[in-house]
Amino acid sequence: MEQSPDRIMTRLAYLGLLPFIISLLCIWADKTMFGLSAQKVFIAYSAVILSFLAGILWGNAIDHIKHKLSRNALILSILFSLIAWGVLLHSPESYVVSILVLLFGFVAVWFAEMKIRQIEKEGKPEGYQPMRNRLTGIVAVLHLVAMAS
Repeated sequence: MEQSPDRIMTRLAYLGLLPFIISLLCIWADKTMFGLSAQKVFIAYSAVILSFLAGILWGNAIDHIKHKLSRNALILSILFSLIAWGVLLHSPESYVVSILVLLFGFVAVWFAEMKIRQIEKEGKPEGYQPMRNRLTGIVAVLHLVAMAS
């Protein structure tokens, strides 16, 4: 039986939480991952996912290229990717700042995407925005826990 793209999207989205959770558990247990500190792994994965989400803004802008918000979405997409890259470059020296910047990035990209989708009256796929709301909330909590660890 073939799964619908909506189901695959949802499953992959929630599975994407596992590297956050596993690296957080390794932070608590003071274990390394792939020969790196679990803090570095958490930050690296976070930066990759933030860049991925920024790519969603890019795709949305391309899909609605005639819309006046398209320009802003394109700029925000690049800005969030640059922020994630900057965190990767500076994370070894400033763990707490890196986590805070990434946390801000996740909340900001969620807010930007939500507002753009509202203005464009984009309701498809159904269930996407509630899923994004839940995932962003979970990721934010995981970042706060990582920061406190």
